[in-house]
Amino acid sequence: MTDCASRRRFLRCGLCGFSMLLGSSSASHAAENESIANLPALGDAAQGLLPPAVETRLGERIMGDMRRQPEYLHDVLLRDYLQSIVQRLTQAADATAEPDAPHRFEVFVLRVASFNAFSLPGGYVGVHTGLVVDARAEAQLAAVFAHELSHITQRHIAQRLAQAGTNNILSIGSLVLAILAGATGSGQAAEGLALGGQAAAVDRALRFSRNNERDADRVGTGILRASGYPPQAMASMLERLQNMSRLDNADVYAFLQDHPLTSERIADAQARGGDQPLPPDHSLRFWLMNARARVLTLDRSDAWRRQAQELATKPAAFPAQRAAWAYGQALALQAIHQHQAAALALQRAQNDASAFSPAERLPLDLAHGDWLLSQQQAQPALALARQLLLVDPASAAALHLQARALLALPDHDATRNFLREQTVLHPRDIQMWKWLAQAYAATGEFAAQHRATGEAYALEDNLEGAVLQLKIAQRTPGANYFEASIIDARLQVFQNRLRRDRQLDKLLPQ
Repeated sequence: MTDCASRRRFLRCGLCGFSMLLGSSSASHAAENESIANLPALGDAAQGLLPPAVETRLGERIMGDMRRQPEYLHDVLLRDYLQSIVQRLTQAADATAEPDAPHRFEVFVLRVASFNAFSLPGGYVGVHTGLVVDARAEAQLAAVFAHELSHITQRHIAQRLAQAGTNNILSIGSLVLAILAGATGSGQAAEGLALGGQAAAVDRALRFSRNNERDADRVGTGILRASGYPPQAMASMLERLQNMSRLDNADVYAFLQDHPLTSERIADAQARGGDQPLPPDHSLRFWLMNARARVLTLDRSDAWRRQAQELATKPAAFPAQRAAWAYGQALALQAIHQHQAAALALQRAQNDASAFSPAERLPLDLAHGDWLLSQQQAQPALALARQLLLVDPASAAALHLQARALLALPDHDATRNFLREQTVLHPRDIQMWKWLAQAYAATGEFAAQHRATGEAYALEDNLEGAVLQLKIAQRTPGANYFEASIIDARLQVFQNRLRRDRQLDKLLPQ
């Protein structure tokens, strides 16, 4: 087979379905094999499962690399919307869980146009922006998530990794390449895998998971029903994939080639969840996020310009959709700095959404806050953010708007105090820690600046960098007794975690 044909074959069987791309490999890099050849086996042969601590650590390592990829999307509003769907499914998913399965599920988003989601070790679920664009109802998104959570709670990933064994698992770097190559059709990423002898492993991995796919359909339908979503959403989602394939949609064809999306599988989903048509979704929140995903999928001025033009004339069947298209147009225009045109489009969206509740209109008001900041109107943006937090106190996007507005104002002490409070309330919010470091720098508290930077590094799975920042903080003059005590304590925590992770890393593919 030619190199070109090999790459095409890899892309055809890349990560284009619901299942996460992990599998065995008989042709890993020689250096990778040498570094792990004498370490203990990953799985317990009696149980056929990856130990939970190792599974969690593998997920952390993959996510650490994933966050550094250009496709990784840092959009708190879209991520939190998707996380809210997962949160609604979590209780029912936990009820189906095998012993030692993850119980915390974390969504992340990739800027990729294909209809796809996938699960990773440790409870992480990746979502392509194209999935949100192509879905026609929130229930279809919920069906995808229910399927993915089933892979996690049934420990399908742990089973596959344990069966592969240490020497036959794709390396961490190859896993990330595989995910991105399958997601984006990246010739460069696919070539990197092909040259490493990984393409055949990817092919085998996808075939290996067919029974898991059917199991995830079955368990996922039960999760949908128990969570209050229409159970026919699973069959509806599978039928949408089938219809897209009939239109020769390349984004789903690879998945359909290598996974059992047959009439029998759809019939099984209909038998479990019913064959009634899925009711139309007139939810403003869903359609606003659909439009947002359309714009966030793009990353060039000409594409945003075309998107704004398309949305300006796109037919809308009901008010929520009409408001969403105007909202998407405003976002696209704002991205190309056509601020006045963006303001007009946003006003049209607000008018079309006037009958909806303030909570449902929140993304529109947040877009207005972004517009105010683009016009150097930080004080009105701050007032708006505080007003929106009265509507939804848990809105991370509104908290981020308040932080950005404060950072644009001259009261550095107030900014530091707000951000310090937010990192206590939301200690896993990486961006808040980065902004707190910026605020500490503005107030001249440089030891605290390094500590906040270290906290952000630790959350990004860069414990070496975190330890270095805390050591710099110890040597930086000016810290009071309280701050110095925190620095010492956090340094000890990070050093202990680093030692633990290094031991676990010996059990992982390199």
